[in-house]
Amino acid sequence: MYNDEDSSDGGGSYMDNDDVEHFINRCSICFDAQLDFCLQLCKDQFCLDCFRKYVAEVVKSSWGLEMTQIKCPVCLITVPKYEWSRYVPKSITEMYDKFNTPYRSYIRSCPQCEADIIPCRYSYANKTNSTTTQTSRSVCERMQSLISSCPMSVLHEKHIDHIIVKKWISIFGRFDWTEAKLPTMHKELVTDLLRFQNNHPAVDNKWAHEISLKVLELNSKSDIWKELQFNHIAFFPDMACPQCESSICLHCGNTTHLYLTCEQNLEKIMRDKTVSKEIRETVKWKLRNSRRCPKCSIMINRDEGCNKVDCSYCGFAFCWACKASWAEGCGFYRCPNISMKTTEGISKIDGKTSFVEDGRNNSKAMAEYKTELGVPNITNIQAKFNSGFFY
Repeated sequence: MYNDEDSSDGGGSYMDNDDVEHFINRCSICFDAQLDFCLQLCKDQFCLDCFRKYVAEVVKSSWGLEMTQIKCPVCLITVPKYEWSRYVPKSITEMYDKFNTPYRSYIRSCPQCEADIIPCRYSYANKTNSTTTQTSRSVCERMQSLISSCPMSVLHEKHIDHIIVKKWISIFGRFDWTEAKLPTMHKELVTDLLRFQNNHPAVDNKWAHEISLKVLELNSKSDIWKELQFNHIAFFPDMACPQCESSICLHCGNTTHLYLTCEQNLEKIMRDKTVSKEIRETVKWKLRNSRRCPKCSIMINRDEGCNKVDCSYCGFAFCWACKASWAEGCGFYRCPNISMKTTEGISKIDGKTSFVEDGRNNSKAMAEYKTELGVPNITNIQAKFNSGFFY
């Protein structure tokens, strides 16, 4: 124990009781204003002004299709909506509800008339086991119509395309699927249906699109529906604007570019001398600062920051440099996957980095291979131990 007289060593090493009391009763964000309230779960304390500004910033940046949780800015514990909404204006709560409604649809703005283009809409009709069973049967009926629309001279019961579609009719007819498996099944189903249409040009190409949308009507949780929605957009990237009827690419937002990828189309626009210089400069910036999300295929932009990117549409976290899932362990400022492709004498085996034993001097490779800033170069250290450098 020490008293006020001996609590200081002359250099201000300890706070006196007044200083401690000052911070105990202050906001945990600005450390200046008097606290107005404490959160129920974690007891962290804030002034109204700081907390309102914090929540407003989080809400305004939560416009993507991922559900946003408001977390305590100090300990990051999730704060329930009923609590944080008591301390912010009604307009912020309304904005949060607008941006974070379950089953939100992906929307593109038409570049011609700026009308909203919505490829998938969730039906908010009462979802029961009975209605879901009816929808599953409706999927079967459409697949049966697909088979019936194909001339029998081309398709017979032993034809492989017939057998594959019949298999799917049996699965959905028996209701032999679960919500967790539905996105994977949807991908396999649409792939088979598109193959069927490609193999039989006489068949109307509407069927795969209609059946895909019908699967989205099955009773499912919001996160499952969101994944199904982006599956559908990946398979069917082009859609006509409901107002001006222009055909738009849902992935990049430009006019439909048949037989060209989004990247190839942007390069084509950039080389077109009839396009204004301002537009070509914008396209040049997009090419340099855009990537296609590996999960939902939507083109997203980023002009600064570290390698970790969270897709604002589907929420998938990936490395901006190599586009691998962030869970694979890429570096925030130096991607090891890119380093492996460009660094001499280094290979990656079973997820571990090692120097290639090819009879060459690997000192150059060791010097070139660098880990992320602030992270020990374990490969270099191990190589020195193996060479007897530390002995």
